[in-house]
Amino acid sequence: MSQLDLELSSQDPDPLNREPRMQAPLDENKLKFIKQQCADGYVLYDKNDFKAALRLFYQAWLRLPKPQTDFEASGWVLTAIGDTYFRLGQYTQALEALDSALHCLGSEHNPFIMLRTGQCHFENQALGPARQALFKAWNKGGAVLFESEDEKYYRAIEDLARTAKP
Repeated sequence: MSQLDLELSSQDPDPLNREPRMQAPLDENKLKFIKQQCADGYVLYDKNDFKAALRLFYQAWLRLPKPQTDFEASGWVLTAIGDTYFRLGQYTQALEALDSALHCLGSEHNPFIMLRTGQCHFENQALGPARQALFKAWNKGGAVLFESEDEKYYRAIEDLARTAKP
C-alpha cells in the first residue's frame, strides 16, 4: 500500500468534511399539502397516468421553501419526479431529478434512488455509470430491490454481485 493509499484510507469517510445536516422546520400545512399531492400523484402513477402524476409531484415541489435540499420531503418529491420520468422513458430528466434527490436530507444513501439512477444510465447507454449505480443499489438494497425490475439491470452487474456480498 502506497503512502497516498494509507493517507486516503485513514481520512474521514466524508472527504468534504461536512457537518451533519439538521432538517429545517417545515410548516405543517405545507407538509400536509406536499404529502397529499404525492399520495394523489402515486394514485395516478399506479394507474399509469404518468403525466398527470408528474404535474402533482411538481405542485408539491413548488411548495417547498428554499433551499429545498434542507427538507426531507424534497427527497421524496424528487424521487417521485425521477421515477415518473423513468416510467415515461425520459431518462435524462429522470437523472436530473434523481441526482438532485441524492443531495437532499435523508436521501443520500437511498438504494431505490441508486437503482433508478443506474437504470437511467443503462437506458442512455452509459454502461460505466449504470453499473456503478446499480451495484451500489444492490449493495445497499440487496437482490430484493431487483426482483420486480427487468432482469437486464441485474445482468449488468451479475459479475460484480457474484464476487461481493450485499
